[in-house]
Amino acid sequence: MDSEGGQLRLRRGKSLRDQVYGKLKDSILKGTFEAQKRLIEEKLATQLGTSRTPVREAIQKLEKEGLVYRLPRGGYVVRSITDQDIDEVFGIRSILEGYAAYLATLRISDEELNALEDIVRKGQDSLKKGDLEELIRLNTEFHDRLYRASGSKLLCSIINDLRDFIYRFRVMIFRYRSLAEISLRDHEEMVGMMKLKNAKKVETIVKKHIMRGKRLIAKKIKEEARGIKKDGIS
Repeated sequence: MDSEGGQLRLRRGKSLRDQVYGKLKDSILKGTFEAQKRLIEEKLATQLGTSRTPVREAIQKLEKEGLVYRLPRGGYVVRSITDQDIDEVFGIRSILEGYAAYLATLRISDEELNALEDIVRKGQDSLKKGDLEELIRLNTEFHDRLYRASGSKLLCSIINDLRDFIYRFRVMIFRYRSLAEISLRDHEEMVGMMKLKNAKKVETIVKKHIMRGKRLIAKKIKEEARGIKKDGIS
């Protein structure tokens, strides 16, 4: 979350309520607010330079989305990612995104394929520079373009319902250089098989890519719980 001297910056344009909600949600998804962090309305309102009302409304909205939960005696904390979350989200993704990649391979244009290849190259450059934010943005763009290339609006809509979970996991993966390297290699292989129009092979690669991510996320969460140092890219 952007801050200067303890102040969280809000910009003109959107409503105050939407901006507060966006700032808090962004901080959770990007890991700035870690799991089990307590969200104190008064403190957040001071940092945002606003009253407690939009902060309270934003937190209540985040609760409905499953990103925070209310404590028995009052107050809210950021919800941890559970083993069940990992199993369900990655299991669903492997099926949906595998099918999306299968369709995309059959329907993608040369222009769209070149765009995916360009994103992979830019991602490799960002990794070398240690630019985590740009790397995550490019990874998200790669997957979004892949979904759209499937030509199925319904499939894209269903996958989009998992967007917050997917983004939160993506941030976790790209905090580790070794995992980022594996992800980029997978994307490079996907593009290569898409050029050959081998839809079944691409579907298999995507499913393996996602389930590998599941195993790595589960492993890293356990390692962090034991206090093992991570190999960050920055």
